[in-house]
Amino acid sequence: MEREEKSKKVAKEKRSVKKSKTVVLPAKEIPAAPAAETPSVPQSTGTGAAKRPSRSSKAKEPSYEQVQLRAYFIGERRKILNIPGDETSDWVQAELEVKAELAAK
Repeated sequence: MEREEKSKKVAKEKRSVKKSKTVVLPAKEIPAAPAAETPSVPQSTGTGAAKRPSRSSKAKEPSYEQVQLRAYFIGERRKILNIPGDETSDWVQAELEVKAELAAK
């Protein structure tokens, strides 16, 4: 009987507690950044030959995701064929293969 009274009292207390409303404050306005001036390009006073952007001889680096995916498939093939190796060797091989593919493009 005591339990019932206690549980009724707790339920009544829960009902009597008012829920507080969350107040949303207006956001402060942030001033826009001033427009950046475009730097002026110096005019060449010379031979009239246009400069071309120099292409780097270095091939484009493969993305992390490309290497990760290739290493996964190398590792799966290695495990199926029972070829000795580990994850590090799979990763190195994957980097080499993806770099070679990007250089061929």
